[in-house]
Amino acid sequence: MEMHKMTTIVFALASLAAFSIPAAAQTAPVKIGYINSQKLIDQAPGSAEVKVTLQKELASWKAQVDAMQDSIQTMITQFEQKSVLLSPDAKQKRQDEILTKQASFKSRVEEIQAKAGQRQSELLTPIMDRVQLAITELRTAEGYSIIFDASTEAMVAADPALDLTDKVLAKLRATPPATAGKN
Repeated sequence: MEMHKMTTIVFALASLAAFSIPAAAQTAPVKIGYINSQKLIDQAPGSAEVKVTLQKELASWKAQVDAMQDSIQTMITQFEQKSVLLSPDAKQKRQDEILTKQASFKSRVEEIQAKAGQRQSELLTPIMDRVQLAITELRTAEGYSIIFDASTEAMVAADPALDLTDKVLAKLRATPPATAGKN
């Protein structure tokens, strides 16, 4: 009887194993690919227009910064040339003016940097959203489990056959480009 129980238990375990193997075998294999997000953003429709718009706006802001910097440098040069002729009170007043102008300059530069970052984000967000949508659609349509970004430092090496960047670019080019925001 003891042998019969042992046989029944072994048979039951074997049956459970038989049922679990087909379930594991039925799961789809993991399909992996990668993209180069920097290349996608650089070559996506609409990105050239965004770059031109940003360059124009940055050039305008740079001109403002350069003018302020030149003004400060002129103040400093004039102060250095005339400082021996100035009274201690006049020297202090000019030094205070220079320091105030430098503080104003620093504040303006920080403001311009923040504006530039915000504007860049504003202009690139529609393109980045389209890139993300194209990647998601490709992943879903072709059954990819995971798509990595090769432009990050986390990717050390990969088979070029797994590169989906050109497929995503083709998908992006098949849809109308995002228009650059105007302000």
